[in-house]
Amino acid sequence: MKISKKHSAYLQLLVGIVILMILQFQPTFFSITSNSPKHFNEHLNTREQKATELIKSLRNVDNISGEKYLNGEKLSALYESDGIAMFIFNKHQLTFWSDRTIVLPENIALFNKKSGAILLANGWYQYIKEEETNKLYLALILIKKEFNIENKFLQNEFHESFHFQNNFDVSHENGDYPILNIAGETLVYLSEKPTSPNSYKKTNWIILLLFFISILLITSFINIICINTKVLKPFNYIFVFAFLAIFRFLNLSYHFPESVFNQEIFSPLIYAHSVFFPSLGDFLIHIVFFFILIYFTVKFKNTSQKKSKWSAFIFILFIAFLPLLITDLLEGLIKNSKINFDINYILDLSAYSFVGIITLLILYVSTIILVKTAFTRFSTSIFTKKQFVSIILFISLLALIIGQLIYKLQALHGSWILAVILIFSYKDTSSKTEFNKIIFITLIIALSISYGFINFSVDKELSDKQFVAKNIAKEQDPITEYLFKEVKTKMEADTFLQNNLTEYWEKKTEFDNYISNKYFSGFWNNYFVNIYQCSDSDTILIKESHENANCLDFFKNKIKTQSYHPENINDDINFLYSNDGISSYLGSLIVQDSSNNKRKNSYLFIEFFPQSYSKTIGYPELLLNEKEIEKSLQLNKYSYAKYKKGKLVSNSGTMNYTSELTGKFSIPKTFGFISQMTPNNEHLIYQSDRFTTIIVSAKKKGFIDYVTTFSYLFLITSLVFFVISVFIKTPPFNWLLSLTDFSSKIQFFIISTILLSFLLYGWGTTYYIEKQYVNKNKKILREKMQSLIIELDQKFGEHKELTNANLDEITYYLIKFSNVFYTDINMFDKNGKLLATTRSEIYDTGLLSRRMDRDAYKNIHLQKKVAFINNENIGELNYLSAYVPFTNRKNKFLAYVNLPYFAKQNEFENELSEFFTALINIYGMLFLISVIIAIFFANYISEPLRLIRQKISALQFGQSYEVINWNSNDEIGALVKEYNKKVMELEANAQKLAKSERESAWREMAKQVAHEIKNPLTPMKLSVQHLQRFTNENPAELQEKIKKTTNMLIEQIDTLANIANAFSNFAKMPKANTEKIDLIPIIKNTINLFDEDDKKNYSIQLNTKVQSANIVADKNQLIRVFTNLIKNAVQAIPSEKNGTVEITVTTKDNNFEIVVKDNGIGINEEQKNHIFTPSFTTKNKGMGLGLAMVKNIIENIDGTIRFESIPNETTSFIMEIPKA
Repeated sequence: MKISKKHSAYLQLLVGIVILMILQFQPTFFSITSNSPKHFNEHLNTREQKATELIKSLRNVDNISGEKYLNGEKLSALYESDGIAMFIFNKHQLTFWSDRTIVLPENIALFNKKSGAILLANGWYQYIKEEETNKLYLALILIKKEFNIENKFLQNEFHESFHFQNNFDVSHENGDYPILNIAGETLVYLSEKPTSPNSYKKTNWIILLLFFISILLITSFINIICINTKVLKPFNYIFVFAFLAIFRFLNLSYHFPESVFNQEIFSPLIYAHSVFFPSLGDFLIHIVFFFILIYFTVKFKNTSQKKSKWSAFIFILFIAFLPLLITDLLEGLIKNSKINFDINYILDLSAYSFVGIITLLILYVSTIILVKTAFTRFSTSIFTKKQFVSIILFISLLALIIGQLIYKLQALHGSWILAVILIFSYKDTSSKTEFNKIIFITLIIALSISYGFINFSVDKELSDKQFVAKNIAKEQDPITEYLFKEVKTKMEADTFLQNNLTEYWEKKTEFDNYISNKYFSGFWNNYFVNIYQCSDSDTILIKESHENANCLDFFKNKIKTQSYHPENINDDINFLYSNDGISSYLGSLIVQDSSNNKRKNSYLFIEFFPQSYSKTIGYPELLLNEKEIEKSLQLNKYSYAKYKKGKLVSNSGTMNYTSELTGKFSIPKTFGFISQMTPNNEHLIYQSDRFTTIIVSAKKKGFIDYVTTFSYLFLITSLVFFVISVFIKTPPFNWLLSLTDFSSKIQFFIISTILLSFLLYGWGTTYYIEKQYVNKNKKILREKMQSLIIELDQKFGEHKELTNANLDEITYYLIKFSNVFYTDINMFDKNGKLLATTRSEIYDTGLLSRRMDRDAYKNIHLQKKVAFINNENIGELNYLSAYVPFTNRKNKFLAYVNLPYFAKQNEFENELSEFFTALINIYGMLFLISVIIAIFFANYISEPLRLIRQKISALQFGQSYEVINWNSNDEIGALVKEYNKKVMELEANAQKLAKSERESAWREMAKQVAHEIKNPLTPMKLSVQHLQRFTNENPAELQEKIKKTTNMLIEQIDTLANIANAFSNFAKMPKANTEKIDLIPIIKNTINLFDEDDKKNYSIQLNTKVQSANIVADKNQLIRVFTNLIKNAVQAIPSEKNGTVEITVTTKDNNFEIVVKDNGIGINEEQKNHIFTPSFTTKNKGMGLGLAMVKNIIENIDGTIRFESIPNETTSFIMEIPKA
């Protein structure tokens, strides 16, 4: 059953409204995650059942180190898929664990029920416990991760298998939704988090897409109703605009639908340009709404309505100022956002980068459609085309000048509109030409955006460099400040310090070593640490003045005078900056005195001076919250150097800086910034104070970078234009992709093959490089491990065992070796329990349990492998980790040594990213070049076929035949040769046929003459015979009979004379009727006869400065002369050629010289000697009398005629006729 347009419109309205209502009231309908606690409870019970069955299967196996352990493979996968981990205790000792990321409490008595829920160091878990003699089986089901720190690696979220939204908190009581176990007991409560007015959810692209679909459906409904209602039809665009405006008002005022506008894309922290464009989401909505309005206005507006010049001028003005808006938005998109648009690093682009680019392209498309519409509606109806082009070019140029002078918008950014106007002004409108116009417009738009990105990015990068330089100058480290707060709490609770700190100055070295080894190892090796203990009455010697000062007052005054933020002094740790340009941290804490000395509390002041240890060791970002990470420097694109008093104190990146400031760099005379260029780099030099100079450097972009930017943008622009042409089909984007001709097929298959080859080669190369890099890193790890084992053997080779009694000694040497090998080091005992580490923070914060990785323990401890390298993870941070057993010199086991390779993992990811970027850049440019080559190559291959097609279509019997010149011995060359052969045969046959036709015509004429002559001859013969008989038989009446016969014979002879005269008149020229006549009007009238031909492919021009050319001749004969000459010239022009016939009249002595010149096929050498011969012709029809007649007429008036001809170029007939 066919649905009417109106019914279809109402169906669209219904679907659009339903989508909007769902987005407002039930947005999870379109989400892969659920917000239903009931569904969450069902999933949790399913996992509880699975965990219970797993415990039963493990209880049936006796040998824990055998079959049970081998089940660990499946158990590890089970934790990844369902969040289920398994632990087995034997005599209260942990003997099996399937995952090391779960930190079990020291007291397992906390698991006091068969099934319950517990909050551990890093998350909420449901536990299922089964006990038997001396054994305890414990299954933990991850409910939700709860880290003390949250960042890109550590996310507080429900296990992914629940597909549950993370906007719920978990608690033991006072929640909104109780979660029950299978037995019906309450485990935990879920409470939905209140939505903050400034909080934004992660962007859901499905919801955003459905939002735009619903708007499109509703506007389509409005449009259909309008165009099918006679009264409303002329105003369809007004109703569409009204709906979009009202709906946008609801969006801004009431955030309807809320599920759309609470997404991250609407956050001003990502992009904010103006009141009208406060976020990237609003930018996208405004541009899409504008495009929808343009589409329905252009596609369905009644073009037959009366148009006025005022409406045309308003339309043109609107178009002319649109490029200014686009330029402003392009600049704002680069400068007023955190979005990366450096398209040379395509892997660093986010989804928001592509949204910004595509949104800009939609605005470009809207403008181009408006320009095309202006040409269609105004260039012929109100103005002439030349007038319209002149007006729109002038107004557009004026708008660009206004933008440059008033709004400071570079006119060059908007000049693309002038090129688009000129392209549309080209008169040819064939489908191929229209397609070529789009190709040229695509190139122009890609160039415009590329220039904008490159130009505006220079200003943005300068701003970024200044920000980086200022932060480097500050020297503050949020990691240091965060970690000290953690350390301070532990030190203040340290019982050893509480009981013994009164003896600090007597045993300073011992106390300093204790504090440094226990609290300031690992990360703190980046600092020189000085420790001071003070009480109320203690004094301190000041070296500079050699005077004693109260210890507490000295440090408090130092914090007050040297604090970088004196208005915001911290009780924990303060960043200090001395007048000598030396930066440091000063931490303070109070230790309660628990000794029997009855002294007051002690104050500890700890100074941290930065040193030049590598900052690549370990995983500091794991220990920072997301906001603190954002504050830290993002130096992946830059190199930098920091100089104090002209000496290099720190540097980072690939730039090779000198150890001392030299004349190579221009230093600002006052505090501030200066930019400087070197052959390969761009530098920003910042003098932050009289002692400190910061240099931030970046690689200078070259020609290849600019070409790469253009290549990417050309491909993206082409894709957007193609999609719009397929789905929108609005002029000029209404061409169709066709593979019907040979060249298109060749282009398609070449481009497809190249693209597929690039993809396969890129995948293969990437796989190989990644594998090689992993193998190289594993080799480096093994070498480091071997070197470390040698060092450890020298220190602990004589030990019989390593226990907690050796902890301080072990930790000291591990930290020392960690600084040598630039990697963290862990030691585990034979049970896989942590013995010592250089990174205690990672275990203290509950990110990892103090157990070895399960796979490592299986391979090293149970399977007795000499080394094992494994891929491990903490949250979302993945890294390589190497394990080896360490034995003493008597080959007795001491410990398992572990090297987690965090730094190299980051380096590996950066190198892979750079490789992928370079690979994509190269392939992008190569693909673009290949497309261009494919187009030209396909055209070259198909050129002879196109020529053959054109020649065959131009073949007409009786006209000249042209061969194709093609020097090639391939299949196409053979085809061309065969074509030429057949053409020559056809021409020969045509000439034979023409000759036969002429001979046949003459024979037919002779037969006709003979027949006509026979008619009078027969009665004449009979009359003579009758007279002869009559003479013999009746002589008396002879005289009368002779008279009668004589009259009859005279009659028949007159008939013969008439026949002869008729034939003579046919073969010879009639007698000339000469008179004084003017040549010029005769030539003009003859030209007019030929100009009336609608199918002509030629033009005839009369060039003369002679006002009148009087001669004595027969007017009718002269008309025949010029008719024949012009007709021959026209017939000599091939049908595929634009012909020109030029007639020139000049004065030469006492004659007029008349030249009739054409650019036809010319006359070859063989024909030149016969050109004026009667019955000779170069055509396959006609008697060959025309030029002979022309020559006869000209010579009869005492004139001359000759010709000049160049084959395939020109032919000229030159006549000289005496003046009257």
